[in-house]
Amino acid sequence: MLSKCANPTCSTPLVYLREGKIFMVESSDLPREASVPALPKKPSRIEHFWLCGNCSTDMTLAFDCEAGVQVVRKEQPPKKVLRAAAS
Repeated sequence: MLSKCANPTCSTPLVYLREGKIFMVESSDLPREASVPALPKKPSRIEHFWLCGNCSTDMTLAFDCEAGVQVVRKEQPPKKVLRAAAS
């Protein structure tokens, strides 16, 4: 059950789902191997993560095969440089 923000450095409690962003991640216990297609598919497990409103503006979740689900910063678009015209 979700009780707080998925960001480990944030302790915002989950009160309302509308105050942030919910992530649903489907995972299985074993990775599927392409070399053995005859094996039945392992049942998947669905996990839910919540980022509070403050964290979800700058962060998102990413999946790493070795580390699992991690909170990462969103990529920022390059800033436009404004140049003042010489007078």
